[in-house]
Amino acid sequence: MPRLTATGRAALSEERRRQILDAAARVFAARGYAAATIEAIARDAGVAEGTIYNYFHSKEELLIGIPRHLAGAVLDDLATRLPEAHDAVAAERVLTRAGRVILDRVRAHVRFLKVFFSALPYLSPRAREAYMRLMPTAVAGLLEPHLRAGQARGLYRAGFSPAIAARAFPAMLGMLALSEVLLGRRLLPHDDSLLAREVARLFLYGVLAPQRRLAGGVTTSGRRSRR
Repeated sequence: MPRLTATGRAALSEERRRQILDAAARVFAARGYAAATIEAIARDAGVAEGTIYNYFHSKEELLIGIPRHLAGAVLDDLATRLPEAHDAVAAERVLTRAGRVILDRVRAHVRFLKVFFSALPYLSPRAREAYMRLMPTAVAGLLEPHLRAGQARGLYRAGFSPAIAARAFPAMLGMLALSEVLLGRRLLPHDDSLLAREVARLFLYGVLAPQRRLAGGVTTSGRRSRR
């Protein structure tokens, strides 16, 4: 049997890690966090228990690693859906597509997400901190360069923070979708395409009528806006 190259070993290791995380997501969703065991996860993954400990130190570490793993497809898809936009129509189209990708991924993993959020209060402070450092930067890491480039070209207004905005957009969608996940029912009678489009428009244009929008603290009527 030919020996694996370093690249081949790395690919095999990454594939095994994904295999374990997929199995953990299934077991957590089926049993809940408290009842899930490393033994059950290993059995579902088709590996020895010891193999899991080569990649993850604990059940807790597995749990906080799953959301980032599940978001991998979102990030790959967003990487192709965030091209440069040169006008408002293109910007709206790009963000609507990105929003739909985020919503699709949340809907696909409803059962696991319910378990995940129910388990969060029982995680150690270190684990919660690790999760909070990791997840907010996932989508923002792709969206921020898009916003920054558009700002430099004059498409987006000067003076706003791309770093803040890049975290605000997925948060708007995420809170809407996760509210429904936790409640177990739809809050709005609209499909995800419409939800993604409306959130993209809200993000881009706000809710003020065009003649009322602010420009340096002054309305288009020429009067100083009230702070």
